[in-house]
Amino acid sequence: MRGQSKTLGQWVAIAIGVNYLLAGIVGFAYTGFSGVTESNGPKVIGLLAVNPFHNVFHLVVGIGLLYSAFKASTVWTEGALIGLGSIYIIATICGFIYAHIPVISVVSQGAPDNYLHLITGVTALAGGLLSASATSRRAYA
Repeated sequence: MRGQSKTLGQWVAIAIGVNYLLAGIVGFAYTGFSGVTESNGPKVIGLLAVNPFHNVFHLVVGIGLLYSAFKASTVWTEGALIGLGSIYIIATICGFIYAHIPVISVVSQGAPDNYLHLITGVTALAGGLLSASATSRRAYA
């Protein structure tokens, strides 16, 4: 990667990765490390429901995307974005349909979290697909 300019997918992975890494760190400042899956804990900025499990997930997403942007291949990064975007879009749909997701103990129906998940999903999916398209065009040029 050194000496080469970053692809759109890598830039999108960096942007989302930094935001999710920070979200995980800030989330722990609100929740601490107890009540791992409690859904009635404190809300970040008074709006966003988090718990330690949620925070760990944010850290893993952030670290994974940053790793893929800086160390993995372009194709891997694009695939990670497409996969992550798809997962977040499914999470958004579930969040709008179900009032309580017992598997991860998050109450989210109509919550601002759903809109952030939608933004993340669409951004990641679009970034991965657009970058993959550009990569294909460069390969055949």
